[in-house]
Amino acid sequence: MVTNAQSQPKTSHAIARVCFTGRLASMSRRRAAALVREAGGKVTTTVSRRTSMLVVGMNGWPVLEDGTISRKLQRAETLIGQGAPIRIVSETVFRETIGVASATPATPKQYSFEQVCGTLDLPPASVRRWEMLGLIRSDNGQYDFQDILSLRAIAELTARGVPTTRIAASVRGLASVLPDTDRPLAQLTLVERSGALLAEVEGVLLAPDGQLVLDFDPAVAATPDEPDQEPASLPIAEFVAAGPRNADGWFEHAVACEEEESFDEAAESYRKVLAESPRYPEAHFNLGNVLRALGRPEAAEEHFRLAVDQDPALAEGWYNLADMQEEQGQLEAAVASLRSAVAIAPAYADAHYNLALCLERLERDAEAAGHWRSYLDLDREGPWATRARAHLAELAARSDPTR
Repeated sequence: MVTNAQSQPKTSHAIARVCFTGRLASMSRRRAAALVREAGGKVTTTVSRRTSMLVVGMNGWPVLEDGTISRKLQRAETLIGQGAPIRIVSETVFRETIGVASATPATPKQYSFEQVCGTLDLPPASVRRWEMLGLIRSDNGQYDFQDILSLRAIAELTARGVPTTRIAASVRGLASVLPDTDRPLAQLTLVERSGALLAEVEGVLLAPDGQLVLDFDPAVAATPDEPDQEPASLPIAEFVAAGPRNADGWFEHAVACEEEESFDEAAESYRKVLAESPRYPEAHFNLGNVLRALGRPEAAEEHFRLAVDQDPALAEGWYNLADMQEEQGQLEAAVASLRSAVAIAPAYADAHYNLALCLERLERDAEAAGHWRSYLDLDREGPWATRARAHLAELAARSDPTR
């Protein structure tokens, strides 16, 4: 969390407003959000024209069930096409930008891209796409032995007609239900049954949704009366002693639901976080965002308030609380909340912008002008800076009737 924001340098535009999509491989979303805040930036849950960076997690490229990319990526690409200065970056680039050293790989990455393609006789374009899908992860263009095993498995599966998007979805699912399995393609034997991709674990098959599948070999099990017998499934609880999710596990699940815009499920999952760990300000903050998306502003405001009660240094909590207060016409309360946000994070450009607007509406022009100037110190270019200058000019004209 922000502990000494007043001593921070001005926020780099690159991390001014950061949004995440996909599962992060090197850290939790909670940790990533804290790093952004410590650097003076703001984490957002949606992509807009003011988003500066969209970070794509390395643990599974965010591909939806129908094979399309996530809504956040679609939105970012549309806005970029319209001229918005949004950077779409990998998790590795995010870590470099934020100033966090890359995690040391479990095994040395010693094989080059050219060596891997040549050894396995794979088209370079296919390897690049598979990496984009999160099926493998290079480190500065270098690969390890597990990557080679993964690539071989992908090549065999695609040769049998399994779509790579289905492989990616299966890998993400298997990694989430099998403990200590971060690279299923290299660590597990995968088989295809009735169009589904399953993992063979200790003589049984496991589906990506956590169901055990009783394998009926068509050559043995099929009979004239039952030519198309389907696999049966059993609850995974009888096989994998993963136990219930802890608070952090529910938090990650809730974030994934929120990203898919499954807001009701996200809200329920955030409530489970808080049932496990009542003092979890990030969960209150995110639940507030979800409830706001569900059209429940009063409940959203309550959770934003709980977030800042538990973590008074959560500048985004004060900012979102102010948004709710402003929407309800509580301008003095919104001003107080926004003052808290900029006291915690003086480089919080959006908070200065909204604070200036609220002060204008309260006809406190001199104070408003000060925050318009603070905003322009942080953001000198772009459409929002143009609007800030227009407001300043209007305030100057109002204060000098002779002009």
